[in-house]
Amino acid sequence: MPQFGGPPPQPPKRPRLGLLSSPSAVRAALLNLSGTGAGYFYLRQWPFFAVAAVLTLGLLVAAAIVGATDNVLLWALVFAAWFAAAAVHGLFAGRSRDERALGRGEQPAKGRMPFVVAAVLVVALVVSVTGVWQAGEWRLRTADAAHARGECAPGEAVAAYEGVENLFQLSFSPSLMERARAGAEACVLLDRAQADVDSGDYERALESYASYFNHPASRWEDTDGEIADIHLSYAADLVSTAREGYRGEVTEDYRESMRQAHEVYSVIPVDYEGTEAAGQVPTALAEMYETGTGEYADERWCAGFDQIDVFADLDWSAVPEVAERIATERPDAALRCGWEHVDAGRFSPAEDMVDLLESEYPDHEAADVEKMTVHIGAGKIEEEMDTLTILGESDFNSTPTSSSGSGKAVLEVTNNTPFEMRFLYVGPDKVHDEIITAACENCEVYTSPPTGNSCFDDGDVMRVEFDPGKYRVLLTSSESLFDKPLHGNITFEAGDKHQVCYYKMEQ
Repeated sequence: MPQFGGPPPQPPKRPRLGLLSSPSAVRAALLNLSGTGAGYFYLRQWPFFAVAAVLTLGLLVAAAIVGATDNVLLWALVFAAWFAAAAVHGLFAGRSRDERALGRGEQPAKGRMPFVVAAVLVVALVVSVTGVWQAGEWRLRTADAAHARGECAPGEAVAAYEGVENLFQLSFSPSLMERARAGAEACVLLDRAQADVDSGDYERALESYASYFNHPASRWEDTDGEIADIHLSYAADLVSTAREGYRGEVTEDYRESMRQAHEVYSVIPVDYEGTEAAGQVPTALAEMYETGTGEYADERWCAGFDQIDVFADLDWSAVPEVAERIATERPDAALRCGWEHVDAGRFSPAEDMVDLLESEYPDHEAADVEKMTVHIGAGKIEEEMDTLTILGESDFNSTPTSSSGSGKAVLEVTNNTPFEMRFLYVGPDKVHDEIITAACENCEVYTSPPTGNSCFDDGDVMRVEFDPGKYRVLLTSSESLFDKPLHGNITFEAGDKHQVCYYKMEQ
């Protein structure tokens, strides 16, 4: 007979638990939230634990290499996402474990130790990050200390700053990195300034130091007056350069170098008061003036005046003796330079010296200045004579015609021409003059020489008295530049009177 049986036996249904009602799920999620994969260790899921450990370590290495502190928000999101993903996965893995245990008739473990371990792991994570941060701060303080001592050469403070940037990215502290980089930048500027000093380029060294001190991360302080010493060396270098480049004439470069050196010297006592360099400034300024006015000491008066003039309007309150020397030496050089010009026939620059002496030093050798003025005037008269006779001349001959009636000599010249008459003379002690006599309105140019004394009948008479001596004289008219003047040297004797008639003949 056929046998009939019931339905085949069904396996018991697997119990279903909620994610948060599963003890293992909550414990595994909390342990995984530490980022260490400890939830997988708790569940004894070794492959997942190994993957989690490797992934966490890889993220840490990547963060250190790429530079987590430069993108803190991005890396915070990356780690938060990874920790959250591990925690969520831990929930599902823990629930599966509890469901399997219930299916075997076992109760899930409900001990409190996983919560304690999870809390310890979170604290350890925070402490680790904080430790890295504080180690970086210590390293930064070490670099700052070396920086403050001026030890910025490669391998010293700069290397320490770079170590902060390279080794402590996992501090996740942007402030730490910014301070390290700023310190390294400032240290490079300080090292460059020190290198400029070593190379003797003091001007660039001062610029480099200025750039360094303007940097917000500068720490080194000039406690030993090093910057003042550089100013002193720079000014001395400017003086030396000016002197070496001097070729007998004060150029703009010479003037600028000397005046700049004075400015640099003058800054030291003000900005670096109390330094050894400040105490050396008065001597340095005096030596600069001595060096810069060597032509005066060598009695090359015009060149010496030009050199003294470079310093004349500068402030010498720090060295009053130099101001006193300028007050004495400048007018002396001007006077001697004026005579140097006169002797060389350079009358215009000689006049410039006279004008300067009369306007700025009216009491300096006034008699000698007046004498120079006479010589300049005589020189210019003789220059005019040379110009008027360049195309030819006629001899000026004159003999006494009567007595002057005094101890002087008298020259009377009647202008019997329809033109103005010019009489120029230079005599003993450079006495000189130019006399213009008006044209004779009733006179004409002669076709033949006048007879008798008729020449004296018309025209104005020029009368000049001379002290006895030898005179260079020239008589001409304003008719033409090509006219040959009467020119010569006449010795006028005391008591003599000379009478001359000046007339023109047709050419």
